[in-house]
Amino acid sequence: MVEERENIEEIVNKLDEGEMTIKEAKKILKEKGLSSEPKSLTGQVAGLISYIAYIIFCFPLTIILSSQLKVIIFPMPVIYISLILVAIGTFFALWVTYSHRKKGGLKGSDETIIFYRDGLYSVMRHPGVFGFIIWFICLPIILSSYVPFTYLTVTGIVLIVISHYYMVCVEEKINVVNWVDEYIQYMKEVPRFNFILGFWNLRKK
Repeated sequence: MVEERENIEEIVNKLDEGEMTIKEAKKILKEKGLSSEPKSLTGQVAGLISYIAYIIFCFPLTIILSSQLKVIIFPMPVIYISLILVAIGTFFALWVTYSHRKKGGLKGSDETIIFYRDGLYSVMRHPGVFGFIIWFICLPIILSSYVPFTYLTVTGIVLIVISHYYMVCVEEKINVVNWVDEYIQYMKEVPRFNFILGFWNLRKK
């Protein structure tokens, strides 16, 4: 693990000194197995399938079969709350994008080679994914006046949530390799998604 950490530090130094381009850095990270992006075609295909399944279950399929299924009707307060949650989820995703570009070392939102834990990362380990999950859960509720919300919709939501949970678990294993004890300690101090516990931990500090 020490060797992997030295490799990361070497790449960061070369990027800072202009001896390596971002494209070259990403290629080296992938070759050394230090990339946090999906490492296999299987993982990428599985992720794509979960998105397709979500869209099909939540929209065309539930519309086609809505006459045969129990439709769940949400009161307006729930829809308004969902709109607020989507706004929060959007903020989380945009913050992560901006933060990665500014502090991640690769000047991109998809991957970072510099470990930092300020801002939203001091509350939960995956604020960007949390924001997307909020979107996937709340969007069908917001659109339920136009697209029936059925148990098929629930199935689509469950599939996409499980897919994202699996992806963050894989990402954390890679992060442990990249940042070793520093990230292990971070995992002990900051919850994966439980923002209530995250704020409570900050309050204690």
